[in-house]
Amino acid sequence: MRDYFPLRPLVLLTWLVGTACTNGGKATPAVAEDAAPAAFPCAHFEQLRAFLPRGIEGLPRTRDAGSTGRYGDVSVSEAERSFTLGEEREVKVRIVDTSLATKLGQAILAAANGARNRALNDPTAPIFWKDKEAVGFVRYDESNGLAEASLLVGNRYVVAVSSRGFPGTVEVRRVARGLDLAALARLDQPLPSPGVQ
Repeated sequence: MRDYFPLRPLVLLTWLVGTACTNGGKATPAVAEDAAPAAFPCAHFEQLRAFLPRGIEGLPRTRDAGSTGRYGDVSVSEAERSFTLGEEREVKVRIVDTSLATKLGQAILAAANGARNRALNDPTAPIFWKDKEAVGFVRYDESNGLAEASLLVGNRYVVAVSSRGFPGTVEVRRVARGLDLAALARLDQPLPSPGVQ
């Protein structure tokens, strides 16, 4: 299956054009050559992995992936889990923590607010879950049965849930709703010395 994570191109584009931000959107200050590198600002992928679903009814777990790294001024940690039933059905859940969280968060909020006037029964109605500290937008391509929800959790973490082979966006919403997003929103301390993998 093609990778349908909708924000990955935005992360890469932002990094390539040199507009990476850290520390709440402030420009990264110049670093003296003898200065020690700043502490890694992202949660390690092992911490993020704890918030992925252990299982999805009717779909066997087929893949786990994760990485934590720094690419110039941009830091990214991500954990992903896939569940697949043959070629017919698939669900992927990805959690990302990045120094670009402010820019990604602004994009998600803008998309969600732009869709705010959609009816609740519209498959692409936005998500505003105060109890889970999450806001997001949902896309659905009926022609190929692809759905995706991109959520900003706790104004920091990006959670993307995608599905293939399910009608509408019910499955991505159900899987996202089942995640402990409120606990993820409270995860704000990186491991003491995360390895870069």
